[in-house]
Amino acid sequence: MTVVTWIAGSMLALAALLTTLHIVRSRNLPDRAIGVDMLVALILNGLAVYLAWAQDDLVVALVLIIGLLSFLGTVTIARFIERRGL
Repeated sequence: MTVVTWIAGSMLALAALLTTLHIVRSRNLPDRAIGVDMLVALILNGLAVYLAWAQDDLVVALVLIIGLLSFLGTVTIARFIERRGL
């Protein structure tokens, strides 16, 4: 289980690094919004991998709260972009 955890964590870390580079290099708001949404999804997946390894009950609540806030933020940004007309 530890080897699988390290492999999954390292792949998620690499994906987070590439996503961060995409966010920094993006020039328009929709690309950055998609990148930030992807980065939050990668963080949630990292927490899920940690949850499978440590079996900590507190992480379950953390994943649910961050997921809900991420969804609300994505909807808010999408409505802003739609009204702005990008």
